[in-house]
Amino acid sequence: MYIMDVKWNNTSYIDLQNIINISRGNQDRILKYLNQFKELIPERMGYLKMSLKNGDRIMIRQILHKMSPQLQFFGIKDITTPIQRMEFEYQTMPIKELEALVNEIIAKLEGAVAEVSKIIDSNFE
Repeated sequence: MYIMDVKWNNTSYIDLQNIINISRGNQDRILKYLNQFKELIPERMGYLKMSLKNGDRIMIRQILHKMSPQLQFFGIKDITTPIQRMEFEYQTMPIKELEALVNEIIAKLEGAVAEVSKIIDSNFE
């Protein structure tokens, strides 16, 4: 089965075009990528929330740095700029601003995970 049957156009947080291109439309590969995202991102969001709670700026930066390639791979919209900003300003940014930025990133990630789950449920089950 190939991607032309998949309903994924109405997304606010993700753009699956890159995944479709890399997988050449093969639904088994697409499902594999989607499941990886669904498993890894919530775990990393948990680490991010814990680091934010602990005020650990270095760990926040490391987690976001590790996540960045995967988020770009999944076409998470409007996430690259906040992550890059964190990479450069994590030490000097006022804590309230840092918290707001990280919470904004987390909200986008939660939306992306929800969309990925919806795509899996409506197309692969």
